[in-house]
Amino acid sequence: MASPEASLFGVRGRVLFVDLGEKRHWEEPIDPAVYRQFLGGYGLGAWLLWKHFPAKVDALAPEACFAICSGLLTGLSTPFSGRIQIVGKSPLTGTWADSNSGGSVAAHLRRAGYDALVVRGKAAEPTVLVIRDGEVRFEDAGKLWGQEIPQAFDSLKALYGGKRDVGVSAIGPAGEKQLRIASVMNDRYHAFGRQGFGAIYGSKNLKAIVIGGTGEVPVARAAELRAVCKRITDEYKRDLGIIQRILVYMAKPKGYLAWMYRLMTRLGAKIIAPTASMRQLWSQRGTTAAVALSVENGDAPIKNWLGVGARDFPLAKKAMKLDGAVVDKYVTKKLSCGDCPMPCKGIVKVPKRGLSDVRRPDYETIVGFGANLLNDDLELVTACHDACNRYGIDAVSSSATLAWACEAVDKGLLTSAELDGIDLRWGSGEAALALTVKMGTGDGCGAWLGNGVQRAAAHLGKGSDDFAVHVHGGEPAYHDTRFTSLMGVTYIADPTPGRHTAGSASWNETFGAGFTLPGAVAKKDWNVKWKGTEGKGAAQAHFSNAHQTMNGLGLCMFTMLTGSLPWAELVNAATGWGVDDAELLRCGERIQNLRAAFNRREGILPGDFQPHRRMLGEGDGNLAAGPLRGVRVPLPVLKDDYYQAMHWNPKTGALSQARARELGIASLLEGYLEA
Repeated sequence: MASPEASLFGVRGRVLFVDLGEKRHWEEPIDPAVYRQFLGGYGLGAWLLWKHFPAKVDALAPEACFAICSGLLTGLSTPFSGRIQIVGKSPLTGTWADSNSGGSVAAHLRRAGYDALVVRGKAAEPTVLVIRDGEVRFEDAGKLWGQEIPQAFDSLKALYGGKRDVGVSAIGPAGEKQLRIASVMNDRYHAFGRQGFGAIYGSKNLKAIVIGGTGEVPVARAAELRAVCKRITDEYKRDLGIIQRILVYMAKPKGYLAWMYRLMTRLGAKIIAPTASMRQLWSQRGTTAAVALSVENGDAPIKNWLGVGARDFPLAKKAMKLDGAVVDKYVTKKLSCGDCPMPCKGIVKVPKRGLSDVRRPDYETIVGFGANLLNDDLELVTACHDACNRYGIDAVSSSATLAWACEAVDKGLLTSAELDGIDLRWGSGEAALALTVKMGTGDGCGAWLGNGVQRAAAHLGKGSDDFAVHVHGGEPAYHDTRFTSLMGVTYIADPTPGRHTAGSASWNETFGAGFTLPGAVAKKDWNVKWKGTEGKGAAQAHFSNAHQTMNGLGLCMFTMLTGSLPWAELVNAATGWGVDDAELLRCGERIQNLRAAFNRREGILPGDFQPHRRMLGEGDGNLAAGPLRGVRVPLPVLKDDYYQAMHWNPKTGALSQARARELGIASLLEGYLEA
């Protein structure tokens, strides 16, 4: 009998299933139609969990499963495809969960013969799951249990080889203790950060997954694929030149222009940069380039969403201390996710803190542990970031929880005694670092802080839930809804509450970013103004669906900001399908609907995702100063418009029968469609 991949191109055609409790594994073929409908990555993952995750089972129960999935273009040396994707149920929010990370795990998985790995059960003892070209082993992790991430990866490398030999996904102490903001680290430097996947590993006694493969994914038109990939790489390299470096240098934030950055927000004037300049800027500094500017123009919420950058963390005196130019001084080498012509990450060294070989902090971490806590010491911010990666916890959730704690201390509701003697105050980076370590180890107060802001507020009580900023347990990321309303829609309408990397038209709303599938939607239907509500529900639907297409392909989200890639050309060369932009966008819409249907099956309704009043600009969130002074955000209206554009019932969240039939998923979602 021919192997499953014999008649398939661009995919391996099978999934590996592993039961840790029973120490057994098996393979299942995947119908080619599934790939055509849902691609790979989150799409294949959503289809697998819809089939195999028991409804309403606790995220940390042995029978709960998760899946690591490869994007359709990962493992084919496609530019920007060095990504890994994981799907499951979040122990933090109780909702659908997914996360996207750099690293080699997915590429190795495909070379080993699989498009996805599904894991269920609970091992009797700490375990390393080892997969090599179809061979599956369950190895003792007793000596690794308790090890921090750097030590654990050094130990795993000594046992199994480096990233050219294997891809490694592992947890630190936070995951072992099943703290709900625990993350999973991939190839040491990259993270499945949001939503508590580290706790899922810990609940299964799974210290690490090690995957190595030597096979190749069959490609329909190899020469054509190589040519398209070369064209993309050459184009990016051309844009990383001396002229663009000069333009980027001139455009970098300057303290004396603070007034202009604030004025642009007040006027709703989009910052539109040439594509080549954006590529140069991203290659040089990644997301660190946006820190100082975002604090001043209001994009970055600070002081637990109560602060005003110009007043509480002014650009020239404080925010510029956290700017990308300052971060650059600590960078020792560049870091790539893999298969990337525009590596935007870095490794840093901070001698005064005894830090070396540390992943550079990026925008979310710098704002979270910096401006958000009114801490302008970049070295302390980097130390907090290192603690997150060392122990395996999410930087957004941990820093947001600390901001809540600062406010609780301010209000006299939380004492240093309850924080194990740590004197936490606004601006105290040393206290923030000490508490970050405690959250990472789960010791003392870290045992309750390490479960996120919603549970921390429930633990403390005293009315502290009033200023716990979250959406259904998920801490919103550091992009203020009063600055970019459509990011707010993503926070409260995507199946993963509080996420900023889930797909949004906010980049178009505020920065004029274009649409990555131009052949699918007319510009008038996706291009929106910064202010107002007109057309934003439809634009949000188009961008969020396209984002899921990107995840299905396994590509980097920043390509959507630095110029679109020829997705259809890449897919057709790899698979031979003959798809166009419109069909790829429909794939993304199917993925988004399946992610949303998971929540409906879990009994979660649209009304359960409520924004905090500060996200609306209401109550104490109605700022009296700064570029967001008096801004009110009609998130409920925008959410309803988005639901209408997605053909979702605003009360139940159910997809309409008619649209389900048009997408070809009516039978799959039977029982969960609008009656």
